[in-house]
Formats: sequence, C-alpha cells, structure tokens
Amino acid sequence: MLDGVLRLMSDASSVHACFVYLLDRDGRRLLLRAASDPYASLAGQIELKHGDGLAWWALERGEAAFIRERALDDPRVKYVPELEEERFQSLVAVPLLGKRGDQIGAITLHTEAPREFTDAEVEFLASSGSLLAGAIENAQLYDEMRQRVDELEHLTELAEAVAAAETLEELGPEVVERSRKLLGAEAAHLYVLDADEERLHLRWSTGGDAPATIGLTDLGPEVGRSGRTSRLAVSLVAGGELLGALVATGTRELDLGRAAANQAAVAIKKIQVLERLTEKNLIKDFFEDLAAQRLGDALEGRAARLGCDLDEPHVVVAAVKVDDGLERALAGLVRGALIDRRDQSLRALYPLSQSGAGRLLEDLKGVHGDATIGVSGACVGAAALAHGFEEARHALLGAAVTRREGAVLAYDELGPYKYLLRIALDPAARDSTIDAVAKLVEYDEERGASLLATLEEFLHRRGNISATSDALYVHPNTLRQRLRRIADLTGIDLRRDDWLMVEIAVKMVRLREALGATTPHT
Repeated sequence: MLDGVLRLMSDASSVHACFVYLLDRDGRRLLLRAASDPYASLAGQIELKHGDGLAWWALERGEAAFIRERALDDPRVKYVPELEEERFQSLVAVPLLGKRGDQIGAITLHTEAPREFTDAEVEFLASSGSLLAGAIENAQLYDEMRQRVDELEHLTELAEAVAAAETLEELGPEVVERSRKLLGAEAAHLYVLDADEERLHLRWSTGGDAPATIGLTDLGPEVGRSGRTSRLAVSLVAGGELLGALVATGTRELDLGRAAANQAAVAIKKIQVLERLTEKNLIKDFFEDLAAQRLGDALEGRAARLGCDLDEPHVVVAAVKVDDGLERALAGLVRGALIDRRDQSLRALYPLSQSGAGRLLEDLKGVHGDATIGVSGACVGAAALAHGFEEARHALLGAAVTRREGAVLAYDELGPYKYLLRIALDPAARDSTIDAVAKLVEYDEERGASLLATLEEFLHRRGNISATSDALYVHPNTLRQRLRRIADLTGIDLRRDDWLMVEIAVKMVRLREALGATTPHT
C-alpha cells in the first residue's frame, strides 16, 4: 500500500523523492517505512528521534510544513546523510493523523530545485495524507490483531513445551528457540545463575553468539540499544528467587519477553524442585548403602551421579536440633557436601580440603547454634566411610553422655567413651557388675534417692570419706549408711572388689541412661 501511495504522490506532485515515516510502538521515534527510488532499500534503516526533523515538527503541530528553498539551512531540518539531502532545495512535510487525531507518522517530499507549492497542491497533499492515515490506521489494526493471534499461538506453544519438559536439558533449547520466534528476535540466550559465584552462565543459545557469563549488574536496563541493534534482558524470577535471565537481541518486545521469562522461570523452578527431591532420595540411599557397607556397582553409580569421589578423604557429620537456617549454613561450608535431613536430624558427607578436618571443625563450631554435632575421623574409601557413619553417631551420642549438648564433638575427643559406647550399643553385651549397679537406678527412681551419684562420687574421690561427704554436702555417717545400702542392693564389696571394674560399670549405666533418652537420626 505504501509503495503505491508513494508512486501516486510522487507523480502527482512532480517531486524527486518521497518518504513515509511511521511512529514506532513507544511513540518516541519516526521510522522510515517506505521510500521512492533510489532510496527504497533504506526503508526500516532510517529513524528520527523525537523532535528531530521537519517530519516531527509537522506531526506534533498537526499541520503541513513547507520550505521553499535551501532546506538544510532551516533549523527544523535534520540532516540524514544516507538520504543525500544536500541534493534537495525544497521540502514538504505532511502529518498523518488518525480519525481521533492520533499521531501515526508523516510524509516528506523533496525537490532538487526551489519550488512554491500551489493551493491545489497543498490541498491534494493534505487530502492524500488524510486518506493515507486512515488506510494505515486500518492496516495497523489488522496487523496488530494478526500479531496478537500469532503471539498467543507462540505463547501457547511455549507453555506446552515448558510444561512437557522434565529436565533442564529438554527445557533450555525449547525456551530459547520459541522465545526467539515469539519476540521476532535475531538471537535468544538463556542464562542460569550460579549462586556460589553470583554470576549468570550461558546454558542455551540460538541465532548468534553471546558472552559465556554475565554479572548480575549486566541485567539492567531491561531494554537497551547498541548501535542499530535492540537488546532485551529479562530476569527469571520464581518464588522471589532469581534463577537466571532471558536475553534477546534485535527486539524491543519487553512485555512478551517478560511473559516468556515468567513461564521459563516457573518451569525451571519446578524442575529444580523435582531434581532436589530426586537428589535427596539418591543421597539417602547412598548414605544407607555406605553405612551398611553395601559395596558394588550400585554404590559406585550413585557416587558418580552425586559427584562424590570415594578415593578422596571425607568426614561424616551427624547433627540433631537442625532447622532450615542451619541446613543452609552446613550446605554452604564446603563445595560438594552431601546432606540428608529428616525433620530435625541430619547426616552429611564432607570432602576434606587441604586444610583438613581441623578447619571444618572450626567452621562447624561457628554455625552450629543450638544444634549438637558429631564428627567422624577422616575416611578414605567406601569401607572406611561405613565406620565414619558409626563414628559420627558415637560422637553425637557422646556429646549427650558427657553433657556437651549444643556443641560440636569430634570422635577423637570421646576418650574412653569410644570403647564404652560400642559395648553400650551392643544389645547382646551383658555383665554382672553392670547389672548390679543398674539396680541403684531403679532404687533411686522409686525412692527419690541418690545412691548411684554417691557411688560415682566415692569412686571419683578414691574412697576418701571426708572428701566425698564434703562433695555431696552430707555427714560422713550419712555417707557410710548409703555405702552400706549400696552393698546390700548390689552385692558389691568395695573393700575387696576391683574398683576399676565398678567404675566402668557406673559409667556404662550412666551411658545407657543417656542413650535411652537420645535417639539421633543416623
């Protein structure tokens, strides 16, 4: 339509060049949409920023503008080298206004020699501009309607594609290709956030090259221009979490870009949640196989999927009273840590850096809060890690027994409890001395007495009556009465029996008391 109008107006007005400028969507630029020969190839390449040129002057005032001669000397004229405007002396600009006075664009006509337009020619140009404005307005409405239908179809296809994707590898190519078509872009790129580095990494691309990484500050502004190329960058956000960015070049369709980015963000979040659930189950099974020493191809396969090199040194961590904040803190201590949490208890496998287990212990002490944490010794190999899970569990139990709850305790810090715990946890282990001392627990619970504490303090004071009575704040005769009651109940004769055996039995009874009240998840 524009080409036909150009021919008619050029012939009727006997001008040397005719140009049609139309407003872009944001109303800030006049874009050359059609031109008479030999300038037809420049259509779509020339633009006038707001207020530049006679075309803008006529459009903003809603009236035709005429320059009879020496057009370039007029301050209203914007010189455009590609249009060879130094050839032209006379210039006319006719505004294109819609039925309701809406601004649509402008027509400019150029002659090489000075020229005075007659009233008839002015009337013809004004009438032609009015007719052309109506035709353009109708065509734009039709084009816009057709474009909206196309956009809805593309959005529907994009929604179906992202809903069907089960992995990021399936999702990524669909998002970039369908987004490029939806936006009418030259290229589209999908970046994913690496939270550790706080940078966005290019994962999928179509239509052109792009930087391998971009910083968070490179996301804005959402729409920018570099030379003749428009660039759009929209953040991918789901649930208030930044996941990545959709970047496209050769387009300014910001609203459509946001719609595509929103769909992509929701799909990525869904896949990540499913992958985390799958990973959690994989970690749980991996830990159970390690703890049970179920070695073989299945274990090695899980280790490979989780990125765990069993030939490198690791430590096992067991913790109770764990909340979401502590879980995040523990996950962030060492890159490559594997964590399995159930309710308020947690197991973790940490690869050791060159700084060794000492640095990890210090880091754990810095974040543990109210939690109790047990840490194994360094383990290399699948078989050693099975003992590592047991060591971490014993360290956690030892913290309760030694009244160090709310602390971080390494297995190597257990002292003699390393051995006592193994006996206490063995349901088949029985000993007459332990059974005898255990009677004191029943007696104390029934009578509100403190015979076990008395025996424990007496042994600790190496049988010194005076020191023991002072420590217990009782009279020496009261202490002697308690010792006789202990002998009657247990059959233990402290004058003849081995005190080391009795002291071990007391610790074992205390240990079993603590274990009965402690049920950590390991």
